[in-house]
Amino acid sequence: MEELCKYEKFVGVRHILDMEDSYDWVVRKDVVEGLRLVAARGKSFDFLARPHHLHHVATLAKAVPELRIVIDHIAKPHLSKSLAVSPDWKKNMVDAASCSNVYCKISGLVTEVDPEHHATSWTPETFVDHVAVVLGAFGTDRCMIGSDWPVLRLTGTNYREVKLLHKSLVSSLIEADQVKVRGGNAANFYQLKTLISDDTMECCMYNY
Repeated sequence: MEELCKYEKFVGVRHILDMEDSYDWVVRKDVVEGLRLVAARGKSFDFLARPHHLHHVATLAKAVPELRIVIDHIAKPHLSKSLAVSPDWKKNMVDAASCSNVYCKISGLVTEVDPEHHATSWTPETFVDHVAVVLGAFGTDRCMIGSDWPVLRLTGTNYREVKLLHKSLVSSLIEADQVKVRGGNAANFYQLKTLISDDTMECCMYNY
């Protein structure tokens, strides 16, 4: 950690929880202690998980309140199905949002419509209900958009299409809130020295 902190571009850590055999890995005592070290150095934690891990977010956030946590890819719910299919996803997302040190990244959308085959078509309406839950729970101060680059290419989609999708999903917000969700919140969360402009890309090009 000390060595990594020497690099200006090192802003936080991420772990793919699906790689662990236990759904409870992230709340193990040694893992929590490690994340306390991350927080002590002012770095953040990207919580890359699926719905069955999501209930641990609030637990972790309360155990390490000084740790900035962002839920990646809105925890990969069943985006091609209605919210009724995943009632626990909504409940656990709301619980996570009750912790002020937790943010949510609106990302990983098009890749999760049909994650096995990437053959199912989508429209902005495919994502409206799930994004509404996230925005309603976290508000416009703790939501950020992620570009999904370059993983989005698995779907045959290009960055421009996804950028237009993101714009449409937050178009009902006032302009000031759109600016926060599409770049400002990410800059604050990751403590970036330069605000991400709309002409570059939301939430950093490789922050997927």
